[in-house]
Amino acid sequence: MNKKTLLLASILATSLTGCLQSQINKSINAAGSLVEGISVSKQQLVQEARLSAKEMDKKAPVAATNSKYAKRLKKLTKGLHTYDGQKFNYKVYLVNAINAFAMPDGTVRIYSGLMDLMNDDEVVAIIGHEIGHVINEHSLYQYKKAYVAKAAKEGLTAADGTIGHIAGAYGDIAEDYLNAQFSQSDELESDAYGVKVLYKLGRDPYAAASAQQKLQELSGGSDSVFSSHPPSQKRIDLATEAADKISGKK
Repeated sequence: MNKKTLLLASILATSLTGCLQSQINKSINAAGSLVEGISVSKQQLVQEARLSAKEMDKKAPVAATNSKYAKRLKKLTKGLHTYDGQKFNYKVYLVNAINAFAMPDGTVRIYSGLMDLMNDDEVVAIIGHEIGHVINEHSLYQYKKAYVAKAAKEGLTAADGTIGHIAGAYGDIAEDYLNAQFSQSDELESDAYGVKVLYKLGRDPYAAASAQQKLQELSGGSDSVFSSHPPSQKRIDLATEAADKISGKK
C-alpha cells in the first residue's frame, strides 16, 4: 500500500500512479493462479527474499544504530529476535510515512513516521502484526507470487515448472511485493497475532486496537482508501475482541 495512512508501502514511500499500481496488482494477482503449479522451494524463496531485503536496505535511508529511532526499536524488539521458531531482524527507515513491512526471511522494517505516531505498545502491536504475516506464511505466499510474476515476465520458468535464481531482479521483486496487498483474512489473522505478541510480552493487548484507531483517524474516518483491506472499524472491533478474550474479559 502506498498511501500515508496505510502500513505497507513502497521502499521510499513514494506514491505510484493509479495506472502503474493497477498494472502491478494485475501482474501479481495473475501470478497467483500460477503459484500452485510452479515449483520453487520455501528455502529458495527465503534466500531470495533475504537478497531482496538487502537491496531495499541499500536504497533506503536506514537509521544509524546510535540514532534515537534505532535505540528505541532495539528496546521494543527485546525478546522478538527469535520468536515462534523464526529469526527476525529489525531496522528503521528514516522516512516520514506511516509504514512497516516484513519479508518471509524475517526481515522487518519500520518507518520513522510510524514510530513518531505510535506509542511503544502500538509500535510493538505493528511489529507483532508483521511477525504474524511471516509466521503464518502470508509473506511467503505474497513473495512467491511476485517471484513467479517476475520469472514469467523474464521467461525464466522452465518446461517442468521450476524457476532458477533470478539474478539481478531482487530489487524489482521486492518493490512489486511491497505494492501488492494481503487478503482481508490475512490482515485480520495478523492483527490477532499482534494482540498475542503484546500479551506475551506483558504489554497492553489493546494497543493493537488503538493503533488501528490512529490509522482510521489519519484516513479521516473513511475506509475507501483500504481497497482490499478490512474496514478500519472492523479491524478495531476484532482487535478489541481479541484483547478482551486474551485478558479474560470475555
